[in-house]
Amino acid sequence: MGHKLTDAQAKSWAATGAIKKDGVTTPTRTFSEQLGVRGSGSMLLERRPSGYIEVYLAVRRGGRQERKKLGQFGTLSADGQIRGLAYWRQEAERVAAAARDFQTLETYENHVRRLKAEQQRIESQAARQGSFEQLLLAYVADMERRGKTSARGVMGALELDVINAFPDLAGTKAKEIQPEDISQILRHCINRKPASKGRGRRKTQASATNGKLTAANRLRSYLRAAFSFGLKHDLNPLRAGDAVLFGLRYNPVADLPTIEGAERANTEALNGDELRQVLRAVAGLPGRRQPIANAMIYLAGQRVQMLLRATWADLSEDPEHGTVLRLVDYKGGKGTPPRDHLLPISGRVEEVLAPLLTPRTGAGPFSLDGVRKVSAHTVQKIFSELGSVLAAQGLTRTFTWRTMRATIETHLAMLGVDEQRRAWLLSHGRSGVQAKHYDRYSYLKEKREDLVKWAAYLDAMLDNPA
Repeated sequence: MGHKLTDAQAKSWAATGAIKKDGVTTPTRTFSEQLGVRGSGSMLLERRPSGYIEVYLAVRRGGRQERKKLGQFGTLSADGQIRGLAYWRQEAERVAAAARDFQTLETYENHVRRLKAEQQRIESQAARQGSFEQLLLAYVADMERRGKTSARGVMGALELDVINAFPDLAGTKAKEIQPEDISQILRHCINRKPASKGRGRRKTQASATNGKLTAANRLRSYLRAAFSFGLKHDLNPLRAGDAVLFGLRYNPVADLPTIEGAERANTEALNGDELRQVLRAVAGLPGRRQPIANAMIYLAGQRVQMLLRATWADLSEDPEHGTVLRLVDYKGGKGTPPRDHLLPISGRVEEVLAPLLTPRTGAGPFSLDGVRKVSAHTVQKIFSELGSVLAAQGLTRTFTWRTMRATIETHLAMLGVDEQRRAWLLSHGRSGVQAKHYDRYSYLKEKREDLVKWAAYLDAMLDNPA
């Protein structure tokens, strides 16, 4: 096995540059110890002029000596221990055994570098893999970037029923979310107490009429869309190179069925007698509530959010059709740009809107105080409150603004306004490449004819006491 140095001898050598052997002190630059397994090579120590002793593995293959640097004698390990000769002998044995199957030490070192680089890549990717919450936030941010008006509502639902309700699940990596996790979230949405809105915290049974099943079904669709977004995100060449990755391999919401009984609330249409009672009740509303509610009805039930976004700049004069109100429709499928939805404001409709159009102050025509725009929740609440009052009096069934929209479209159909013209009038979604991208005709003539017919129908209903 040959002579072996002790740590004390190595320290003396580092200080003096000489090794004492068999009573003789000899200046030495290198010192070699054969490893225990034959053919493994040796541990080579080399003293530098600075006094440091470097440690190498030295092997001879094919008549050529190679060596690989292992470290430095006397350094501290991560746990604060001094790395003496015993440590370096073990390290040399370990590396020699690992390199035995490689033709050269250089080949082995290249192999080690590749493994290290791969491990670093894996660790870096793992560190960048986003959580469930990060996926949801990224999805909503993408909705906002694309101008989706529903982004705020989607964010509210995700915060209420996912992020705040399941903080541990929200912190889990998105790729680890399972279908049973989604089922748990949806069950919570159906069974939780209603969110506090000044009406108490009583627990209500989920049904088709109180919206809890619908809320859960919509939450399901939001989650499915979020994971669909995440599946495409990592491969998107437009994302930042250091962006969070989600590592998704499938959509855990894809196989979950829609919730039975959802999306059925408040879609019944009021009959003629009930609609007459609504018109009479609206006529008795105080202040600007009356013309705002009337405008919503006489304009044939336009989508509230779209109507209330209108500003004074959206009113213009057309040589043929008179005053025209421009609404912007952001609703649509993928690849559908926002489109203008023009409504002619003339005749009886102009009379109904007159209290809102003068004076032209504040943010726009739809304001309760003449200064600030009214919110969608406020104007929809007008009709839900009327629905409760009239139902209590036995004059109508309970209704909301959603019921009113279904009522208006039903009565338009009864008047002979066909499905295509109702779609033009109410800015329903368009399908097909031609309709979505090339049809830019505003249909003002057709809309004016149908609004005139609708206003006459409403006026006749009010004039008829039956």
